[in-house]
Amino acid sequence: MADVPYLVMSTDDVAVGAVVRYPRTGTTGKVVRVEEIDGWKYAELDSTGLYYRVDELISTDKPTSDAERGERSLEEYLKEHKELQKQLEEVWEKGIDQSCEGGG
Repeated sequence: MADVPYLVMSTDDVAVGAVVRYPRTGTTGKVVRVEEIDGWKYAELDSTGLYYRVDELISTDKPTSDAERGERSLEEYLKEHKELQKQLEEVWEKGIDQSCEGGG
């Protein structure tokens, strides 16, 4: 599989207000702070509140909306969690996990 080429930002290009993306996770946001920690430059993004190494960020046109990121409400998360918990309890009660063991 061929890698998609992208341009990593120069550490001098990152400034507060710049819109950037972290390609490993697709996280996009505006830079709210730039700090140097242990000799590396980090940018804090408004979308996560987390720091990302500046040399691993790429420039982008606009932040990704919540819908595009696939974010969900707390209610949706809890509903999904309860469904998964119910499925796990059913499997536990049956004593099987639907795996195929090859004895031997």
